[in-house]
Amino acid sequence: MSNELIFIIGLSIGALLGVVTISMFVSVRITDLQAEIRDLRVQRNLLKEELEKPQGKPTPRRKRYRKQPKRK
Repeated sequence: MSNELIFIIGLSIGALLGVVTISMFVSVRITDLQAEIRDLRVQRNLLKEELEKPQGKPTPRRKRYRKQPKRK
């Protein structure tokens, strides 16, 4: 085998192993980021529910009737 062929085979094997290694590290990071996104969505929905206005009108207040002074 010639030196050029060995060099090309070594370069292709090295590139393949490099791509596999990088993809393994990146996949762990992507999984962590997806979990964080999921947690933030849950938190956002909980905060939205907390801020929602109550439905319907409140019950009206009772009127206070004053006693009318007696007229002469």
